[in-house]
Amino acid sequence: MTMSVLDKAFKITSAGGAGANRIVVLGAAEGECVLPAGANALGVLGATTHSAAQHHHVSVRRLGVASAIAADAIALGSPICVADNTGRIKAAAKASAVSGVVGSNNAIRWTALRPGIVGNNIIVDIVVSGNNTPFSISVSGNIITINAATDGSGNAVTTAAQARAAISEHTGASKIISSANEGASDGSGIIADETAALSGGEHGEGVFGFAEQAASAAGDIINIFLTP
Repeated sequence: MTMSVLDKAFKITSAGGAGANRIVVLGAAEGECVLPAGANALGVLGATTHSAAQHHHVSVRRLGVASAIAADAIALGSPICVADNTGRIKAAAKASAVSGVVGSNNAIRWTALRPGIVGNNIIVDIVVSGNNTPFSISVSGNIITINAATDGSGNAVTTAAQARAAISEHTGASKIISSANEGASDGSGIIADETAALSGGEHGEGVFGFAEQAASAAGDIINIFLTP
């Protein structure tokens, strides 16, 4: 079997062994590897280059370009994490936040377009201020400000649906976030003054590389780039 200088042999101790193109993590003893215990597992060694039965040695690609099996659709360039205990991969979760209240039909889930930690810096600031204020959107770095239109008494008159539509059409904001009605909210409610700070973008040791190709569905085998 031909091996790359970026490959290293480990004894696979998982019951049933491991198939090719599976992500494996550190085993209990030096020189051993196992399939991950679950999603976002730490201690990733790399991707197997062939299949091997339990207690046999398997070649693991440690760095650079490798092949891996997607558990779901993955966009090109996405940071990747372990998806499950079979060693498949997924895109690192995107940061998101919810503004409004479902029962008031103004609840919106704001989601970063880019997966990973970068989305945790995004803030959606909904401002209701002044009388007869025109609706506007501005973007400054990672802060998106939505100025709700108000009537002569200073009451907001912009609906969640209108705010979402305007964000999708805004040149700057549409490159940073997407939006969707949250839960049963239908978007007919008036937006309220509040700030939504996005969070939940996966980062740290759970991310071990990037997608060199896009995956359109679960089971796709794609090239990934393994980082140290």
